[in-house]
Amino acid sequence: RPSPIACKAKWSCSTSASSAKLAYAQLEDAIIERIRAASESGALGYRLAEVGSYGGQFDDEAFFTQFRKFPAIWVTVGGSKPQRITARKWQIRPVVAVMVGTRNVRGERHTRHGSVREVGTYQLLEDVRNLLTGQSLGLSIDPLSLGADRTLFNTRVGAEALSVFAAEFHTAFTYVTPDPDADAGDYTEIGLRYYLQPGDETADASDTIPLATP
Repeated sequence: RPSPIACKAKWSCSTSASSAKLAYAQLEDAIIERIRAASESGALGYRLAEVGSYGGQFDDEAFFTQFRKFPAIWVTVGGSKPQRITARKWQIRPVVAVMVGTRNVRGERHTRHGSVREVGTYQLLEDVRNLLTGQSLGLSIDPLSLGADRTLFNTRVGAEALSVFAAEFHTAFTYVTPDPDADAGDYTEIGLRYYLQPGDETADASDTIPLATP
C-alpha cells in the first residue's frame, strides 16, 4: 500500500444515500464535458487531441520534451475568497482557468496564428470563450463571465514551437454550511485514491475506511 505522504491522494465521503460531490469538481467536469463534446461532434472544425483536468503538467520537464497530444485544453477551478451572507450562507466566487496549448514545427508564430489545416492558440481561446461565456452548464451557479487572458508559454522545444495561453472565467454560487444540530451520522465511509504520477487521471491504489456507526 503506498504511503499517503509519498504520493498525491484524493478523498471522498460516501453517505448511505449517495456520494457527496464537491461543487468545484462538478464545475470542472461540466466544462471538460462541454469542450470535449464540441470537439467530438465536429462543431469546432478541428479535433482536440487532449481535453482534461490540469494536474501540474507544466511542472514536469517531460511536458516540454515528451508531451505530444496537441492541440490540448486543460481545466482547473479555484481562487475563491468566500464572503459571508448569513450565519450559515456564504457566497463562493471561484475562478476557472482554461489553458489551451498548441505545438507547431513551423515556428512560434504558427503556434498562435495556426494555418488552414492547423489550429492556433488564438483560435482555441476564441472557441473556448464562445463555448463557455454565459453558460451555467446545468449547475446552480451564476453564468460564466469572461476574465483575463494570460500567456503562459511561447517557447521553442528543439525543432518545434510551443504556445500555451490561459483564459479565466468567473462565476458564483451560494454555499450553506451544515446545520450543527443535524444528524451527522449519515456518512458511512471515507474513500482514498492515490496518484503516483503528476497529471495521472487513473488511481494507482485506493482504500476505503469504514466509519463507526452509533
